Amino acid sequence: MAKSVLANALKERSAKLSAPPSNADQTVDEAFEGLFGTMPATSSKPRSTAKISLEQLHPFFTSNIGFKPYSEENLKMLADDIAENGLIENIKIRPCRTGGYEILSGHNRVNACKMLGMDSISADIEYVDDARAIVIATVTNLQRRQNLLPSERGWAYRALLDAYRQQGKRSDLVNATCGEIHHKLKARERVACFFGVGVNDVRQTVRLTYLIPPLLDAVDERKLNMMCGVAISYYDEDTQKLFQKRLHAENHRISVAMMKHIKKNCPPPSITAAELDKVWHQVTAAQTEKKTGNISFSRRRFEPYLHHIPPDMNLEDLFLEFLENRFAESNGMKSSR
Repeated sequence: MAKSVLANALKERSAKLSAPPSNADQTVDEAFEGLFGTMPATSSKPRSTAKISLEQLHPFFTSNIGFKPYSEENLKMLADDIAENGLIENIKIRPCRTGGYEILSGHNRVNACKMLGMDSISADIEYVDDARAIVIATVTNLQRRQNLLPSERGWAYRALLDAYRQQGKRSDLVNATCGEIHHKLKARERVACFFGVGVNDVRQTVRLTYLIPPLLDAVDERKLNMMCGVAISYYDEDTQKLFQKRLHAENHRISVAMMKHIKKNCPPPSITAAELDKVWHQVTAAQTEKKTGNISFSRRRFEPYLHHIPPDMNLEDLFLEFLENRFAESNGMKSSR
């Protein structure tokens, strides 16, 4: 997260000082409408609020939701804001079966409080099952964090969809409302509707989570085109390692068109190193040929000069001579400076 983005987020956070409480967003829309709208959100005990020792808090471990902690610099900015304005919003936790509490929302706030030397923090204690814990942990981050990485969104969406499937529900959902139109929405469509994103955005970012870590990092760092990453995700782990090696050697230079050609000629799930090398050379050679193919000019624009050219003179040789003289003059001017 960029420093300026975090600063803006902290300003928005400070603005909540005068805002009325939202009952914690009705516990994240009652845990995403009872996990996608077909079951009531129930718990054995109502939520409560308490001061909790930081030593009793454990990072979220129920599922891999993929959110990365703040850098030390950004964490220091958050700590400074808490020192000045206090904790604007309680963290969310739930009791662990083995003692202590699992953090659902507020990992960075907990770390910032530790940086300040605090020993406790205000928390909303939620008594929810695993599925709703995943909803709270993912939705709060997806809705409130800025500039999330593709991998962070992908892991969050995947955690939600996995939680839904583990509930044993049908995959062709339910009586859901989007605007005033009633549809039977699939789980992916329901997630997309809830967050106001496209279904393809959910599908593609979830696919990224099937990449091996080095390739997923390359997508996050914008070294590897996201659509190329999605295409590579359909290959098995060994093949992805071949792609990683090749991309590293090529400084991650691969276009969507190149990837489509590779996928068409060497479809998933697996290809050999020799097959990848062969198709890679084919597509790069084709691109080179495309760049260096025949060059054409408009005859109409050159018509006034053509009658000055002797009939035995080759136009290609004439143009080449002109370019050589032009760039020789240009280089001579640079060297004389």
